[in-house]
Amino acid sequence: MAVFIALTILSVAGLFLRQSSLRFRAATAPAPGEKEPAFSRPAYLAWLKRRSRELRSKEALARGWTALKAWTAARYPGPLRWIFIALSASFIWQAAGGFAFAFFSPRGIFGLPLLVHVGSGGLFAINLAAMMFWRARDYGFNGAGTASFEGFACPVFKSLSRRTLGKAAFWAFAFFGSVQIATALGSMLPVFTFEAQRSMISIHRYGALAVLLSAVLFADLVLVPFKSGETNASGDS
Repeated sequence: MAVFIALTILSVAGLFLRQSSLRFRAATAPAPGEKEPAFSRPAYLAWLKRRSRELRSKEALARGWTALKAWTAARYPGPLRWIFIALSASFIWQAAGGFAFAFFSPRGIFGLPLLVHVGSGGLFAINLAAMMFWRARDYGFNGAGTASFEGFACPVFKSLSRRTLGKAAFWAFAFFGSVQIATALGSMLPVFTFEAQRSMISIHRYGALAVLLSAVLFADLVLVPFKSGETNASGDS
């Protein structure tokens, strides 16, 4: 469990630092023709502090809520909005409860929280399938954008666009979400041996981290508005 906790902290922190540094570079990009300055840690920390203060303001929260409602209404019109609402609510509950027990309980999740976790997992499974049926065709990789993401993850991906990465995050969420459903069901079926069920629980635990990272990356690229000077990554996603 200690390895999982350490990996979770490092991966979430690494994703946050990478995404925020890219936003910092985009927000402070020089005018066309000017040389891009070297990355400044003090300037980045000052920008991060300022942005954190801005995002906590009532005005920013209201703008974010308005933008989220508009995004949802355009992609999940009418009663279909409940697909997004139920999927988001069940995911947030499962992530909060699962990681809280993983971090602070040596025994892991158990008792009534486990029953609620399993129940919300069923809601998650139903709405993940509904989301894939309704939205999967809009996340094909044809006609991806051309804006460089400045080599996310490693220099090999310098030509990877933000829009393409957002689509990849969508499919990663769908894939690892399906892994979560399969391993949760498999760990409860008597047809598997005890060791096989233990392996499924371990896969379920690390799959949860992959789902979390995918969701955070997708939200940052597609849902979080970009400041002036940054290029919106969402496109039509």
